[in-house]
Amino acid sequence: MKIGYVTGSSSASPYEFYVRLRSDINSSPDVMVRIGDLVKVDFEYENFGEISVYGTVTELSNMWDIPMRGFEELLIVEKGIKPKLSTFVAKVVTTRIVSHRGDMNPPDIPPIPGSTVELVLNESEVDVALGFDSFSDRKLPVGTLENGSVAYLDFSYILGENGAHINISGQSGVASKTSYMTFLMRSIMDSLRFSRRYGHLKPIFVIFNVKGDSLMFIDHFSRRWLESEGTAVGREWRKMYEKMGVNATPFDSARFYAVSKEEILGFGVDSLRVDAKPYSWNTSDFFDLGLFEMIFDPQELERNSNLMLAVISIMEYMNADDTGNELEKMRRRSRISNPYELLASLNEGGFLYEHLKSLEMRVSTIKLLKRRLQLATNVGLARIWKKEAVKIDWNRPGGVTVIDISRLRTKIQSIVVGAVIKEIMREKESGRLSNSPVFILLDELNKYAPRGEGSEIASIFRDVAERGRSFGVILVGAEQTASEVDYRVITQAATMVVGRQKWVELSKNEYGHLLAEQKRKAATLTQGSVIVDQPFLRVPITVRFPFPAWALNENDFVSPEGEEEVLI
Repeated sequence: MKIGYVTGSSSASPYEFYVRLRSDINSSPDVMVRIGDLVKVDFEYENFGEISVYGTVTELSNMWDIPMRGFEELLIVEKGIKPKLSTFVAKVVTTRIVSHRGDMNPPDIPPIPGSTVELVLNESEVDVALGFDSFSDRKLPVGTLENGSVAYLDFSYILGENGAHINISGQSGVASKTSYMTFLMRSIMDSLRFSRRYGHLKPIFVIFNVKGDSLMFIDHFSRRWLESEGTAVGREWRKMYEKMGVNATPFDSARFYAVSKEEILGFGVDSLRVDAKPYSWNTSDFFDLGLFEMIFDPQELERNSNLMLAVISIMEYMNADDTGNELEKMRRRSRISNPYELLASLNEGGFLYEHLKSLEMRVSTIKLLKRRLQLATNVGLARIWKKEAVKIDWNRPGGVTVIDISRLRTKIQSIVVGAVIKEIMREKESGRLSNSPVFILLDELNKYAPRGEGSEIASIFRDVAERGRSFGVILVGAEQTASEVDYRVITQAATMVVGRQKWVELSKNEYGHLLAEQKRKAATLTQGSVIVDQPFLRVPITVRFPFPAWALNENDFVSPEGEEEVLI
């Protein structure tokens, strides 16, 4: 469909050009385009042969053909006369250049002014325009474009072949971060199942529930989804799922874990789900996984070398590094089954107290160490450090594991997240999960991997970001502000997603992959729309995605008929 021609009134380059839309004098364009529409222009240079340049509309402008003074325009409007031509111009940013001679590396050359510009509507040509045809066996549906065509990302930049990790940023409550994160999980799960290239992979999904019970009912249908059935918007959502080949169904394979209640509250777990299972780690876990150090404030350890030495000395002693004797290590650990016994061992006469004194440690340092452990115990350390460990069964190929940490204090949340990720990395490094990529989904990433902090939990995320790709451990992180996430973590994400965002945040370097026009768009995105980017894309793309069919909070889930109630 012809929409106009490349105008010579503005400069054209291989990377952007302007299109004057076709229209009769005193009338609107024959075909009005939208921002995000794809266009194509064919032209020919003698030494390069026929070339096709594809691009996306990023700006639209409309003005009189020549400047006029205000009173002249007022008279024109009042009289209803338009003696001058009203011009509509679209700015186009190049997405792909194709040589019809079959050149592997088409030349970066500008289109010729006056060349006819056509709107790209055919889905196969949309694939060419955005480069989707270059990875036909690696497609991951991630939404729909402005024209309704399916948008794809390249699995090789997600599973680790060319890159890995996904980052999603946007304002809380309006950016649809959780919705899009779980939609991607559903799409990844379904796409891998039917993929000729990746069908042998059995993905494992581990989700940390950080807010309320928002992700504790993803195995149930959303009430809003079911109520939309039969309505225009409901039909549109279902059509989007069908077009992308993604199932509009809850996650039947999900299992749920929540921390045990305080002893004074009795048995059970802190969750609205009666079937949520408890979890905990024992003393051996705390020292084998390096969790003991995570109890302490990293900035205080950095400032206070004596406290740091005391912490390291206890870790070495409990790991029997001074003797290397396995039986001695077990004997020492058997004397501590929970934080209360650890505190007792630091009293005068206790075995850890005496060990630190033998190292000529100051009594004031031992007391400070004990106060810090007491504080951690008071805020919930004993809820996850118990005599008997209750393991989280996350190692289920094809399964989804949701771990609730929302009812824990920040310090204890970090320990849980660190423990699970360390267990995953250890299992993957062993080679026992070679056919099972593990996706770790976590919101509020900036809280666990903050910029400029040298904590143990931050180093864990750096390790995942930098080495996880080679083991098939993929981080899907989300946060309100990407600029507050550790630089080494955020820059390792091959897939970047931006939802509705504040303009002051969009001015940061972390959003430099967006065009200036796309930053303006990101500041006004509505729920259900995001901008996605991967290295193969010359220009990031805006996509729409359907409302989740699964419940994303405890007030929105619907139990199937005959199913037992899952709420306490």
